[in-house]
Amino acid sequence: MCLILTIGSISFVWLGCGKKGPPRPPQRPLPPAVKDLGYAIQGDIVELSWTHPATAGGNASRPASIKVFRARLSGDDIKCDNCPLRFEAVAQIPIHKKASRDEGPSTLRYSEKIDPGYRYIYKVIVFDKYGIGSNNSNVVQFDHHPD
Repeated sequence: MCLILTIGSISFVWLGCGKKGPPRPPQRPLPPAVKDLGYAIQGDIVELSWTHPATAGGNASRPASIKVFRARLSGDDIKCDNCPLRFEAVAQIPIHKKASRDEGPSTLRYSEKIDPGYRYIYKVIVFDKYGIGSNNSNVVQFDHHPD
């Protein structure tokens, strides 16, 4: 009988109830990601544009800002296939409450001057008021060689 109780106690301890650790706060759903990032070039200015969904749905917070990230590659960087892309934040665009209401999608734009002889790669990420970011948008890239 003592042997059965010992084996039963050991198996209960061995099975346990899962991984122990400090409590974690519930995770919020991510803000909606931009899926239609596009660009147009006029001279030495690039204009990015995208449609931003009005709401995240569920219990996600409303989008509060969008950060624009850029990687700029020189000729030597372009030749390196295995080199990681180094994106830097080049702009943070606040989303006003009026633009984020349930009125449907709105178009947002960002433009900047670009230099010839570089490959540019852009992506945007939507952030809520708590600093939680969406997944990356689609990526746009182009080589700038003005005529």
